[in-house]
Amino acid sequence: MKRMVEESKPKQCSFFLVRYVPDLVRDECVNIGLLLYNPPERFLGCLFTDDWRRIKRFHPQADLEFLRELQEDFEQQIDAHESDLEGYIREMQESFSNLIQLTPPRTCFLADPQAEIQRLFARYVGQRVSGPLPQDTRLYVKQRLKTAFVRAGVWDLKRFEKSIPASRWNSGDPFVFDYGYKPNGVAKFVHALSLKRDSELAKVLVYTLDRVRAKERAELTAVVEALAAEDEAARFSQRILEEGRIAVQPLATVDEYAQSVRRELMA
Repeated sequence: MKRMVEESKPKQCSFFLVRYVPDLVRDECVNIGLLLYNPPERFLGCLFTDDWRRIKRFHPQADLEFLRELQEDFEQQIDAHESDLEGYIREMQESFSNLIQLTPPRTCFLADPQAEIQRLFARYVGQRVSGPLPQDTRLYVKQRLKTAFVRAGVWDLKRFEKSIPASRWNSGDPFVFDYGYKPNGVAKFVHALSLKRDSELAKVLVYTLDRVRAKERAELTAVVEALAAEDEAARFSQRILEEGRIAVQPLATVDEYAQSVRRELMA
C-alpha cells in the first residue's frame, strides 16, 4: 500500500521543448517535440509531431524526411544513454543551436510521467495526427521495466549489470542483454521485447541463451507488454520464448517482479 501511494504522488519533472528554427537570423520557430525528464525514476521520454501540413505551412522548404526520423533517432539515443541521461541532456543543450534547438527546462509535477507525457505534448506542441504513440514497442516496455528497477532499489546495486555483451560466452556475438545478475551461481538475464512486434528478437534470445547455457547455468526473463491473446504474431512470439525455456513476465506486474529481483540480490 505504501509503495502504491508513493507511485501516485506527483513527482517533480523537467520538460524541454524541441524547436524547429529554419532561419537563425529571423529566429522564427515552431515547437515540434517535447522531452520529459523524471530524475528520481531515471526516465527520459520524447514525443515529436507528425503534423507535416502544419510544418509545411510554417516552412514550405522543410526537409520532412529529416523531421520524420527525429522520433526514432531520439528514442535510439535515449536508449543508448540510459545509464547517463543527465549527461545526454547536457550534451543536447550544448550542441543543439542551429536547425533544431532545445528550450531551457521547465518544471512540472506529474503522478505518472510516462503516461502524462501525451497530455503535456498536446498542450505545448499540439495533437499528433496519428494519435498517441503505441505502448507495445520494445522501448516503451524497456522504459517501464527500468522504472520498476529504479523504484525497487535495484538499479544502482553493484551486482545488477546493464548492457551485458553475449560475446562473453560466444566470441564475436554482437547481441547485448538488457540487464542481468548472478545470484547463487546462476546467470540471470532480463530483456524487454514486444510480443506483437519482435518475433525475430524472440528467436535471437532463444539462440543466444542456448550459447550461454552451453558454458554455464543461465536463465532469462523476457518482459513483454502483455501475454498473447488474440494477436497471432504475439502468440507466435510467446510460443518461441516458452519453447526456448524463457520465462515470460507481463508488464502489468513488473513492479512485483522487480521486487523479487531485489530480494534475490539482497539475499
